[in-house]
Order: sequence, then C-alpha cells, then structure tokens
Amino acid sequence: MKEVDTEDSLCAMYKRFEREGNKLGSIVVLREIGKRQCNESRFDEALKTHSEGLRLTEMACDTLEMVQALNNIGTNYRRLGMFDLATGYHYRAWKISEEYSDTSEYAEKNRSVSLNGLGNIYMTTGNYERADSAFRMALEGEKRLRSDIGQAINHANIGSIFEKRGQMDSAWVYYKLSMKFNESAHSVLGVSLCHMNFGSLYQREKKYDKAIEEYDKAYLLMRASKDEWHALGSLLALAHIYCDTGREKEALEQLDKAKGIASRIKSKEHLAEIQQQYYLIYKKRGDWKKALDSYVIASEMQDSLVGVKKLNQIQNISLAVERNRQAIKMGEARRQYETERTTRNISIIVFSVIIVLLAGVVVMMLYIIKARTRTHRMLTQMSEMRETFFTNITHELRTPLTLILGLGRDIVNDEKLPENTRGMGKVIEKQGNSLLVLINQLLDISKVKSAVGEPDWRHGDIAAYIGVMVNAYREHAGRKGIMIQYESTGKLEMDFVPDFASKVINNLLSNAVKFTPEGGKITVYVGKSNTRQAVIRVADTGMGIKQENLAHIFEPFYQEEMDCKHLGTGVGLALVRQIIQSIKGTIEVESVVGKGTIFTIHAPLKHGDGGWKELGEIDEIDITLHDEDNNTDVEDSIASDSNRMRLLVIEDNCDVARYIGSRLSDKYDVFYAPNGREGLDKARQIVPDLIITDLMMPQMNGLEVCRNVRSDELISHVPIIVVTAKVTDEERIEGLKAGADAYLCKPFNEEELRVRVEKLLEQRRNLREKFSKMIAEGKEQEIQMNDADKHFVGKMVDAVYLLMDNRKADVCSLAEKLCMSPRQLHRKMIALTGESPTSYIIRIKMKKAKLLLDTKPELTLEEIADRCCFDHYSGFYHAFRKHYGVSPTQYKRGVDNA
Repeated sequence: MKEVDTEDSLCAMYKRFEREGNKLGSIVVLREIGKRQCNESRFDEALKTHSEGLRLTEMACDTLEMVQALNNIGTNYRRLGMFDLATGYHYRAWKISEEYSDTSEYAEKNRSVSLNGLGNIYMTTGNYERADSAFRMALEGEKRLRSDIGQAINHANIGSIFEKRGQMDSAWVYYKLSMKFNESAHSVLGVSLCHMNFGSLYQREKKYDKAIEEYDKAYLLMRASKDEWHALGSLLALAHIYCDTGREKEALEQLDKAKGIASRIKSKEHLAEIQQQYYLIYKKRGDWKKALDSYVIASEMQDSLVGVKKLNQIQNISLAVERNRQAIKMGEARRQYETERTTRNISIIVFSVIIVLLAGVVVMMLYIIKARTRTHRMLTQMSEMRETFFTNITHELRTPLTLILGLGRDIVNDEKLPENTRGMGKVIEKQGNSLLVLINQLLDISKVKSAVGEPDWRHGDIAAYIGVMVNAYREHAGRKGIMIQYESTGKLEMDFVPDFASKVINNLLSNAVKFTPEGGKITVYVGKSNTRQAVIRVADTGMGIKQENLAHIFEPFYQEEMDCKHLGTGVGLALVRQIIQSIKGTIEVESVVGKGTIFTIHAPLKHGDGGWKELGEIDEIDITLHDEDNNTDVEDSIASDSNRMRLLVIEDNCDVARYIGSRLSDKYDVFYAPNGREGLDKARQIVPDLIITDLMMPQMNGLEVCRNVRSDELISHVPIIVVTAKVTDEERIEGLKAGADAYLCKPFNEEELRVRVEKLLEQRRNLREKFSKMIAEGKEQEIQMNDADKHFVGKMVDAVYLLMDNRKADVCSLAEKLCMSPRQLHRKMIALTGESPTSYIIRIKMKKAKLLLDTKPELTLEEIADRCCFDHYSGFYHAFRKHYGVSPTQYKRGVDNA
C-alpha cells in the first residue's frame, strides 16, 4: 500500500474495499491516507480521515487498529495545539494497550506511540517530570522492539526536556544518541530534526555560525521531504539568528520563504511570528511605515490566535464533555462485557458442577440399587428365618399349652374341689384359650405367607356362609348393647376358602364389637361390584382410628396408642391382609375418629380354572368368641372399724385384679377399681394405705393416677406401686417423676408382691412414728414432708386455730372446714401423723394454752380454758395435766415466780 503514489489512488482503493465489505482493508487505507495528510500538514483533513478509521475499528472490534487510530487522532490534535483533546486520545490508546492481553510487536509499538504522544503534550505544557516518565517508558518499549526510529524519537524528546531545563551536557548526549538511531534507520525527518536540535544548542551557546550551518542542513532535508510544517521551524530559527547578528537582509530572505510556506499551510501561529520578526527588523532599520504595518498585522494575527485559542478551549470543553459521555458509554460497555464474561464463566462452572453432580447421582443410584438388591436379599432371608422361627416356636408353645388347658379343664370339672379352686381353674382355662388363639394366628400368618401346599378351595354361596357367622355374633354383641345388621344382595356364588373366610370375618367382627360402645351399631354387607368382584364390607360406629395410624394397622404387631382396655396383639389385621392378598384380593379401610370405621374387601369370584368342590350345607360354623367383658366384677372387702390396712387395686383386667387381691386379702382389706378415673374417686372415698395400679388402663392410665394422687391433699401421702408388662429405664424414670414409689413387672412373683407392699407400709409407719416423736419434742419445723402434705398440715392447723376463735374446735367442724368427711379426716391423720384428729386438736389446744399462760399472765385459768375452746374448766385441767405433767395452776405459779 505504501507503494501507491497518489492520494487519489488510495481513495479509489478505499471505495473498492467498501463495496466488497472488506472492513480491515478500509481501515488500513484510511490510516495511510490520514498519515499522508498529517505529513503534509493537512491536519483538518487528517482528523476526519482518522476519525472515520476509528469508527470502523470500533465496529470491527479490532483493538490494535483502534489504538493506532486513537494515537493518530491525538497527534493531529497535538499539531493543532488542542492539547486537552490530544491528551484524551493518547491516554485512551495507552489504557487500552495496557488492558489488552496481546504481547505482539504491533501492540507494543502502539503502546510506545501512546506514551510518546502523552510525553510531548506534557513537555509542551511544562510538566517536565511527567513528560520524562512517559518518554522513558516509551523508550523501554522501543528497546524491547529494537526499533531504531522509535529509540531515536524518544532520545530526542528526553534531550529536549534537558535543554528546556538548561542541562546542556545531558541534552547533547541524548540528541547525539537520537542522531545515531535516526541515521541507522535512514530517517530523513529524524536526521533533520536532530540538526534542528543541534542548532538550538549552538544558538544557546552563542555559536551562531555552527547554529546556522545546522539549521541550513535541517531546512534542506525537510524541503526535500515536503514536510513544510517542520521546514517552517528551521526557516524561523535562521531568521532569528540572522536578526540577532545584524544580517537583516538574509533574515528577510528567510522570513519571505517562511511567509510563503505558512500562508500555503494556513498556519496563523507561524504567520504571526513572521510578522513580529518583520516588525523588529524594520524597526531596527528605521523603516517606521513597514514596521508599523508589520506590527498591525502581527497584532491582528495575535488577536486572531487568542480567539482561536478561546475557540479551541470551548471546543476542548465541549469535546471533553463528549469524551466523558463516550467514556461512560465505554465503561458501561466494558462492564457489560465483564458481566457477560462473568456470567459465561459462572454458567460454565455451574454446568460443570451439574455434570459432576449428575455423574455422582448416577454413581450413587447404581450403588443404592446394588445396596437395595443386597438388602432385599438379606431381608428376604431374615423374613424366611423369622417365619420359620415363629412356626417352630408356636409349635413348641402348643405342647405345654395343651397340658395347661387339659389340667385347667380337669380342675373346673372336678366337683370335689372347693369352689375357689375351681374358679381359679376357669381363669387358667380362659387365659390359656386366649393364648392358644394368639398362637394359632401366628401359625396362620406363616402358613399364608409360605407357598407350601394349596388351601382347601370350595365353591358356594359366600353370602349365606357369612350370614351364619354374623348370626353367631349377635348374642355376643347383644350382651354389650350393640346391634348387628346384616345386608346382602342375595345369593352370591364364588370360589373361596372357608377357613380363610372364617378367620377374616371373625377378626373384623371381633374388632368391631371390641371398639364399638354400648348402643352402637355394626353393619355387614355382602354384594357384587361392577367389576364382577365380591364386595364384603364391615362398618361400625365405634371410636375410629386416627388418620396417621391407618397406614400401619395392617403391619404385624402394630398397636395404635389409644385409651382402651383392649389393646390386642397387632396380629389379627396382619393375618387378614395376608389372607386377602393370597387370594388376589384387596382390603381398604376408612375411619373417622369418634364416628367409626369401615373395612371393605374386594375378592375375585373365580379362582384358577374353577372346578372346586361344592361347599355343601351350612348348618353351623365353629367360631371362637373372645368376650372381653365376661369377667364378673371383683368385690371389695367389707369395710370394718378394725386396724387392718386398706389396699386399693386399680386394674382393668378382673382376673389380674382378683389374683392380686387373693394374694393380699388375708392381711389387708382390698378394694378394687376397673380404671384410673374410678380408682381415683374410690381412693378419695376410702383413703387407702397403699395403691396398686396398672399402667395401661382406659379413661386414665397409671401415670395420670400417680400425678393426680400426688396433687390431691387428701390422698397425697398414699404410696403407689405401678404394675406393668413393660418396664424400660425411660418409663421407670417417668413413673418416678409422676410419683410412683415402686414398679412391679408382669409376670410378678407372689412373694415379691407381698414384700413390696409390706416394706412400703412399714416405711409409712416409720414416718408416722418419727412424725409423732418430733411433735412431742416440739420439732414440728424439722419434719420432712412433701409439699402436698405440708400444705395439708398447715391448712389443718390454721383451721383449728380459726375454729377455736369461733368456739367450735371439734372433729366434725374441722372435717367440714377441710371439705372432707370425719372418716376421711381420721384416716388421713392416722396415715400422716399416727394420731387421731381428736388427739391432734387437743395437742394444738394445749400449745395455745401454754402460749397464753406465758404471754398473758393477767388472764384467769377459766378465761384461758374458754379461749382454748373447753366447755368446762375440769376438762381443760385434766388435758393440761396429762399433756405437760403439771396442773395449770402449778404452771402459772412457775411463770409468775420467774
């Protein structure tokens, strides 16, 4: 491109590149045109050309060309004297070069040019320190590039700084280095500028001949290169020397040449300086007319230059505002770019993390699948081992159970035995049958789960079969006040296993009867669905099942936490589900607490290929009814006025309650309650010496009984034994916190029961004796009691003093004041203090009498007796003498003497 001779050819090339859409070619051509225009001092045209090139580089996002365009525009503004704008463009070019990651020679050159431009501006404006720093940074870059022309320029610039500072020796060194590199680079312009620099130094040293010689060399070289702007400098320098040395003719010749060039390139600054030189020469010659004309022209041009400077300043301000706006846009674009880059990086990181996580999830899923497979295999083996264990253990249990049931029936049928013994035999037989049913259910679950053998399938009327079972339950339910209603759509022929049907209906009906209160209703429905399946529905109006427990009721050994005396074993419904699943049927449950429960069974009408034996006539089905309420209520011991201790047994199972009572009734009066609420009421009524309570009971459990007893001032002193089938450390701690004194685990030993009862009663007896002894010694404040007992004793003493003030301090009035019967008060006082209420009231009266004798000697004995609520002085006399060992008169004399 440099080989193209004319500017017109370059313009034609630019238009061709524009038509072809070759943006890079257009940018390069504009750069070359702008440089030629700048070298020919056509700065306005060069500005337009380089600005268009800058626009194209920004569109093409070509950073290297953008930096070069910015530097070229800065140089143009610098030549025009618009240093503020020039600084902005050079600084922007340098900043982009610093941020750009390219380390090529081209990029490094752009950076050095930017620094060189900034240094020239700083030097022109007198900021030599910053100029020196910029030139030296540029010089380092040129050295890395090994650029002779670049090093020459920067050495010359540094030398100019030393010259302006008056450091001539240093200036000569750098100027000579610049000449060396210019000659090495064969730079005509550089060599001519070095001659100008040498001439300037010679002129400062007053060596005018040598200075003229250097300026002439510079002018000749510049004229040959067509660089008229630099040529003006050399001509003016020669004119100044000729004028100073008195060679006016030669000075005028140089000024005439300079005037022609300045007029041609329209450099008003140079023209003003030329006219000023004309003025000085003509003034020196005495040619006042020409001197005046030159002075006027110079002044006008100076004024014009001032206006131009002002205009330049205004333009600088406007352009500075525009530059700031552009900088803001560039900043926003740069921030957007950074944001997009950050977002892209984050997206890549997130994507990588997701890939890693997905890979981890896949590996984890494979591991979980493998682990589940292994766990499933182990669980299957454990399930088989558990079922085998249950089968074997239940078979082993049936052997001793057969003997127990046989001997129990022998005891019941032996009329020679006492009635009490035969009653025990009935209990043994009944409990043994309950255990046998449980064992059979465990065996049934194992049989249904196993694939060994084929059930005894039959074909017949399932509606009639179930109807017979429902009729068998009517009498049992009637005894509880429950009505059973049977509904059927008519005869329903299907294949079924009679044994399975019996177990399923028996379990569902027995549960319905168990959980339906008196006056409730049970409905059994048998029909056919639209999908040609048998539908069996058992609905009750019982207590219902909580929603969170519905999903677990078919699990083996699951027991819902409920306030019920029939907790069961959790085997029955598990057996029902196993049976229904084995015949390819389904069972569903719906329940609302307080309203009832509905079990719905769907079973296929046909099993296999059919051809099963007919069911035959249905006369009677052998079912086992578990009557939970067939226990006769145990009777309380006949209350007597003897000194026998009273025990209260709170137990919902009558057989267990009767057994406990039979072991203790020979030494104690035993009273019974079937649940916690009734037990608490009876405890308040009889004020027992000890309470034995079950843990799991209806209406109120054993822990609640303990808490209520300990908070009731009437019976708070009563020791409590909790009897339960399961005693963990947590339950034991909870029971002790509630107020239990001892635990007894079922099945318990008779001797252990007796020992625990005796020891607790003995402990209470020792406490009473200690209480009586400390009262007698006047150490009532040192007695240790629980809060409820302390409150009761304090309340009773306050009541006695209040009654004495009202002259009604007797047992009946005290009992009424304490809201209990005289008998309850008597038992409470005996159990707590070992004294009867009458004795305790007399003790308080004597304490008050002693206090009156000590503090109020002016009172007569009769007045003291009256204040202590004695009707006659003789009663007061005998009571005082019995209590203190002296008569009231003798005691009063002792007080008076003291």
